[in-house]
Amino acid sequence: MEYAVSMSICLLLLSFLAFALVWSWRSYQDEVADAELRQEMQMAAARIVESALLSDRIGQRQRGIFEMRQRTWDHEPLDRYWLTKGRLVHNAVTSPITGSFGGAGVHIEAFSVREDAQRPHLYHIEMRGVSVVTGRSYSLATSVYLREDMSGK
Repeated sequence: MEYAVSMSICLLLLSFLAFALVWSWRSYQDEVADAELRQEMQMAAARIVESALLSDRIGQRQRGIFEMRQRTWDHEPLDRYWLTKGRLVHNAVTSPITGSFGGAGVHIEAFSVREDAQRPHLYHIEMRGVSVVTGRSYSLATSVYLREDMSGK
């Protein structure tokens, strides 16, 4: 009789332990996915802001493709950024700057670079991404001011 009672208590405790382990593993995976989402978004934003700060002109070539041109003495380097299949791309479809880590499942929903209507040379950069793993979203927004002598206007 004592053996049956002790076995049922032991099974109950093992069940709680298994539940706690599964729950903590899922929580850990969710936390890693959210951290990766934030990290990828911040790294992409830093790269875009750096390109913008070095640019003479920022414009939109066609809908959704943003160009940042830097004038140098011998040529005019060009950085292009756009969204394709939930990834932010730099200059070529073969070089996405987001979505490289499969554990996060980063999907960029929105990306825009627009000039401020009231303040010339002030550009607003906005991005929004979602973790496919957790469904949580993360947004970044910043502004970049080009000096008047750099804007080409």
